[in-house]
Amino acid sequence: MIIHLAREAGFCFGVERAIDMVQAARDRHPHRPIDILNEIVHNRHVIDDFARQDVQSVHSVEESRDGIFVISAHGVSPEIVKQANGRGLEVLDVTCPLVTKIHRTADRLVRRGYEVLLLGDEGHDEVEGVLGVAPEHIHRIRHPDEAATLPDWDQVALVSQTTQGMSEFDQMERALKQRFPHLEVHNTICHATEQRQEAIAELAALAEAVVVVGSANSANARRLRDIASEMGRPAWLIEDERGLDPAWVAGRAVVGVSAGASTPDKLIRGVLARLEEWGGTLTPLPGQDLGRIRPELALAGPSQQEC
Repeated sequence: MIIHLAREAGFCFGVERAIDMVQAARDRHPHRPIDILNEIVHNRHVIDDFARQDVQSVHSVEESRDGIFVISAHGVSPEIVKQANGRGLEVLDVTCPLVTKIHRTADRLVRRGYEVLLLGDEGHDEVEGVLGVAPEHIHRIRHPDEAATLPDWDQVALVSQTTQGMSEFDQMERALKQRFPHLEVHNTICHATEQRQEAIAELAALAEAVVVVGSANSANARRLRDIASEMGRPAWLIEDERGLDPAWVAGRAVVGVSAGASTPDKLIRGVLARLEEWGGTLTPLPGQDLGRIRPELALAGPSQQEC
């Protein structure tokens, strides 16, 4: 059995940056309370690792201990920041810069008189934060058929949750342009999301089955699984190697592995190791450098893979 790892898998820049910033705060202040609003990133292992260092997840400003209050990589509404400052908490903002860009874009559009439509998942932390920038003028939308139900606004713009699918964004844009011919479009899906979606499409074209490593509440990890499924491949989303079922790969000649943008490398290694125990051989794709995951499979010279 050949095992292929997607060319782009695991931590993106925004996630790695957020984790590094919180870890640095804990290292500087080993005894000070540090609380994160909701989840720093959507991965149970990352959350548990921080909890062991007494970096706790809370669900509101009121729940936070007096100390450092962390705004997660998904961002929050301006009202949350105001509440934290009002309590006198030290605010550590680790919002992904690309999420911050959406906040600024939406705010600028609203100030120009636009109603802003946000393609996003209901209840997602990032979506709630963007909606909070201007609740009366930013509206979540999820399905193209919702376009026909919208009011007759004069100026309308479209933005997106960073982890939405490119195909979903394109479909939404087409539907909205039929309703609003002068729609202003801002594709705010992040580059890392696009890369991972393209990589799993390549992987699914080669593999007979696909395993995605990531948490069930990770929007980007679920979307990777869905892309593989839509291409006709059996695909599963698992937290770590304990979620693997040998029946999934029995008799398969080629199995693909990918991982969400919030998935640590150690979890990817664990899944690959388990598949190798079952007789698989990790094999690079053409020109692929696997040195980050498996040093002995690194290409000679500079890495060809953007980490």
